[in-house]
Order: sequence, then structure tokens, then C-alpha cells
Amino acid sequence: MPKLIQTRASWVTESDLRTAKLGGRFGRLDLLSQLALLAVEALHLDFDALPRARTAICLAAPGGSLSTDVEYWNGCDAVGGPSPTLFAYTLPSAAMGEIAIRYRLTGPNLCFVGEDDMLLSEAGDLIQRGEAEGCLCVCCRIVSTAAGELIDASPVTEARAIFLSLDG
Repeated sequence: MPKLIQTRASWVTESDLRTAKLGGRFGRLDLLSQLALLAVEALHLDFDALPRARTAICLAAPGGSLSTDVEYWNGCDAVGGPSPTLFAYTLPSAAMGEIAIRYRLTGPNLCFVGEDDMLLSEAGDLIQRGEAEGCLCVCCRIVSTAAGELIDASPVTEARAIFLSLDG
């Protein structure tokens, strides 16, 4: 059985967003999507050298889209109501879609709401079964202050990414 290798790894936090330069559209994304994109960007992969239709994305979001959901819900009391732009990000898989759009990846994708303990094994299975040649694995831990108050959790804002592929 061919050996899987991790070729790149990154870790970003909210403080990295201050210097991020990923285009005008980036500022309109929710925090989960921004951090997921920034973590993938920090891998410094040559996407032109990758088979885009055979590059998978596996994303784990332990908090799901809760922080975005809370922000959207709180907007219900604002003048004009909640942001229709924000509504699109009330699904945790939206971050995965933003990655696919930015890098034009059309391979398989999986979104896990919960801990990232299955992320690497599922990515490895996609590659071992021949469904993908490589996989972007991204884990975003986002708990805003408002969401943290609801679930009695400390705020956290970080994302990690790795690229997994076959050796040789």
C-alpha cells in the first residue's frame, strides 16, 4: 500500500487576518471562511501544478458555524435586519466552498462538524481509494465571544491546514 505523506502544514490565528491580502472579496467572508482560506494560503502550494479535479478538501469545524449563526441571529434586532450576505455563511461547509472557488478545486470534499480526529483518516481513505491524488485538510476552531457566552466556552480563533498526498 502506498505511503501517505504530509507535504505542507500551516497554522493561523485571528491576528494573521490583520495583514492578510487575499483580494477584495476576502473582507466580505465570515471569520470561519477567512481563516480557512488564510490557512490554505499559508501552505504556499502551487495549485497550477495540482490536478484540480483530483484534489480533495476535508474540513473540520468543531464549533460548526455557531459564531456566524450567532452574529446573523443578533442582526435580526439591527435596523434593516440580518445581513443577507452573512446568511450564506450559516453553514460550516461554506468555508470549504470558498476554498474550492478560490483555488478552482473540483475534487471530492467532506465537511465534519465536530473534532478533527477523523480528518486525516478520511482524507487518507479518499487518496488510498483513488478518489483523489491529494487532499487539503483544514481544521477551523472558531468560538466568538458571543457564541462562547452561549455555550460557556472560551473564545478561540485559529485554523490549521495540511496537504496530504501519496509518497512518490
